[in-house]
Amino acid sequence: MQDPELDLTVTVERTGPGEALVRITGELDIRTSSPMLRPLGVLIGEPGFELMRLDLTGVGFCDHAGLRALHALGMAAGPGRVRIVAAHPSVDTILRLCGISTFLGYNAGAATCPG
Repeated sequence: MQDPELDLTVTVERTGPGEALVRITGELDIRTSSPMLRPLGVLIGEPGFELMRLDLTGVGFCDHAGLRALHALGMAAGPGRVRIVAAHPSVDTILRLCGISTFLGYNAGAATCPG
C-alpha cells in the first residue's frame, strides 16, 4: 500500500507460512495510522496467520497516535504475534522518552538502526 498524499508506504513480504515481514516507510501519525492498520488488520485476520515482523527503519516520525496504532495491531493479533524487529532512531527515541522499555518485542535503547 502506498499513499503519496499521506507520506506512508506499507510493504508486505511473505517470509513463510503464516509469517510476514512488514516494512513501513514515512510518517506514522494521526493521519496515517488508520490507513496503515487497514491492510495489516486484513493480514492478521488471514487463516494461518502466526507472526508479523515490523521493520520501522523507514519511519522518520511517529507520534502518540502512531504508537497507539502499533499497540492496537499487537493487541488484535494476540500476544507475541506482532514484533518490531528494527526501528529508526527517532522511533527508538520516542519509545525511550515515553518510558516504554519493551514495545512489541523491541527493546528501546538497546540498538538503533542507522538512519
